Amino acid sequence: MAIDSVCNLWLPAPLGAGFQNDLKMKRWKKCFLIILIDLGFFACGENLGEGDVYYYSMENKSGRPIVIKSYRSDFPDVTPEITSLAIDSKLEKVFKDGLPPSGYSFKVFLSGSSLYDSLVIIYGNERMAIFEEGCNQNQRNPIDYCINSDDFTEDFVFTEEDFNNAMECDGPCN
Repeated sequence: MAIDSVCNLWLPAPLGAGFQNDLKMKRWKKCFLIILIDLGFFACGENLGEGDVYYYSMENKSGRPIVIKSYRSDFPDVTPEITSLAIDSKLEKVFKDGLPPSGYSFKVFLSGSSLYDSLVIIYGNERMAIFEEGCNQNQRNPIDYCINSDDFTEDFVFTEEDFNNAMECDGPCN
């Protein structure tokens, strides 16, 4: 076999050779597909490391029982996720992230989903505070992602000052 015939398998043929060009293009596609599949298997090994572990807690030192309602602002009619904290109680959760990592925040801590973007915190059915997800540098907003997000350990404490700063409800807080 001459060297020219071997090279013709891998080098482009002249434009006028339609069948030969089609055959070579099919070979290139098949070779490219095999390389992609090999790379896919290479990336799916067992030794990819481990996901991160997050330790999050919320504590109620406000002097009032707290009800936290997590909801999506674009679906206000959907029943919110509700978390209750009795006076001087602490709720702790440990989250083991998988691979690829998804991160963790108080949004997920309170609702189990990163889709919820708003909170209503009700203090003893007397006052309430409303928070929305964002980067507004508010230390007292549990879902401010510039302050309380993706650290491996987060502790949030509701204080009596939080109760005093919350809005008074006209009648029962809902």
